[in-house]
Amino acid sequence: MEKQLALGERLLLMAIRPEKGGISSFSTAIDLVVAGAAFLEMTMAGNVCLTNGRVEILQMETRVPLYQYLLGKMAAAQNPRKIDHWLNSFRISMNKVKGEVYQSLVRRREIRMVERRFLCFRWKKPFLAPGNHVSQVIDKVKRELSQPGGSQEGIYLLLLLEPAGLLRRIYPDKVMRKSAKAKIRQFRENNLSSETVVQAICVVKAIYRAIAARRAARSAA
Repeated sequence: MEKQLALGERLLLMAIRPEKGGISSFSTAIDLVVAGAAFLEMTMAGNVCLTNGRVEILQMETRVPLYQYLLGKMAAAQNPRKIDHWLNSFRISMNKVKGEVYQSLVRRREIRMVERRFLCFRWKKPFLAPGNHVSQVIDKVKRELSQPGGSQEGIYLLLLLEPAGLLRRIYPDKVMRKSAKAKIRQFRENNLSSETVVQAICVVKAIYRAIAARRAARSAA
């Protein structure tokens, strides 16, 4: 089952706290990361191409509900827009993006959504389901780190770990975490001629800009 999980599904699965449920406090921008991952997934699926920071539709046909939602938004824009445009929360619903991935993980029996209530408020909180594959996902990340560059999806995954705040989840030990971070950065710097790496860097930079814009908006409020 772990091999069938999409890039964004793996990232979101690792962000869920093992015992308490909910999203880890270290993964505050996981919605932006999952959205960025979705665009990279669509490049691998042949739905879009990412060139010079712009996302262009290649084909609309897909059975993935999240892709259908994003492609619909892109088609309505008529002209190709930069990835920054789509990671702006006013362009696409980050709750919708994250919700679609949650539902996919529920269907795969990786997580369960539990309703919570407080006064008149209701919401659903994600918990890891029995038999989930998060440990296998983490083990695969560690294998990718030992020999980075094995696959396109593996490269995307490694370069999205830091903005997702997941290195703490994978390496609780500070020394090992620092070593992993250095290894990822070294791989990135040594492979700037790789189209896959360039695409991942483009998305990562857009994620960080979206994070900064979100913080600025909250400070101004």
